[in-house]
Amino acid sequence: MGIRYSEMFYSFQGEAELAGVPAVWLRFFGCNLECAGFGQKDPTDPTTYVLPYQDYDLTNITKNEELPVWKTGCDSSYSWSSRYKHLAHDATAAEIAQRMIDMNKSEHNPEGLFNHPKTGLDTMVCFTGGEPMLYQQAMIDILRALFDLGNMPRIVTVETNATRPISPDLLDYIRFEFAGVQGGRWDFRWHWAMSPKLFSVSGEANAIKPEIIASYIQIYAPGPGRMPPVRKATAVLKFVGNGTQKNWDELDAALKVIRLKLVPDENPSVWIMPVGARAEEQGPEFLGPICREAMRRGYNVAMRTQIFAFGNVIGS
Repeated sequence: MGIRYSEMFYSFQGEAELAGVPAVWLRFFGCNLECAGFGQKDPTDPTTYVLPYQDYDLTNITKNEELPVWKTGCDSSYSWSSRYKHLAHDATAAEIAQRMIDMNKSEHNPEGLFNHPKTGLDTMVCFTGGEPMLYQQAMIDILRALFDLGNMPRIVTVETNATRPISPDLLDYIRFEFAGVQGGRWDFRWHWAMSPKLFSVSGEANAIKPEIIASYIQIYAPGPGRMPPVRKATAVLKFVGNGTQKNWDELDAALKVIRLKLVPDENPSVWIMPVGARAEEQGPEFLGPICREAMRRGYNVAMRTQIFAFGNVIGS
């Protein structure tokens, strides 16, 4: 069996620190969470949930792009629900790597280079899901295949719920192999876009894992010569918020525990992204109060800018 993935698409990063950077996305199939509380009247009460993905008519659906973006529940439930397994794909790492390159091609970049031949700017590879940390060896294999094809991305982002321990193999890959590709240059970037799930917003209990979050951030490799160890991963924490007092209180408590696991210079930036996967839920009457409160509390604000650019469509 090959690597199971839900979709692959070319777009830009729409959220948080690297917003606006072009990316080839690979959405793996499968997740250890469901986040059914997103957008619900009371995210903490499953008896009130409305989950349209559970009974959507799939009779004439042949690919994920034909699905709507649902108002409530996980906005990518098609990437892990067994009802949508028949829409997923299986491919080898080499096949996925070639498809990524093909997706990156244009008349301005006929070879699909991740470092653009005209501008010298980077296109990222973004692993998402589902939960990409269920596919740690697959990520290594795909990146090795891209390297073998002479087209290694300089920026790799992993969008994760930060609940799965990093494997020794992935840890070593990031510390040594990824950091040292292309003649030992040290300017490549492995980026964790961590989105821990708050119970008051997602309905997922006990989904904040401070030790695992810290382990993603604390990846160091030996420095060149006699230099001290060099951190080889960057990270952000991106919390989805609904603006309730319960939400802010839970966020404060979670960050307090997470920061106890870190030293001061390891603290990642914190971004607040208002809940809502559709343009209809992203109006100023909802966004404004959350954004103002996030800034007042000292946090960054993240928008889903891909929604404003492309609308309510999957694969953008």
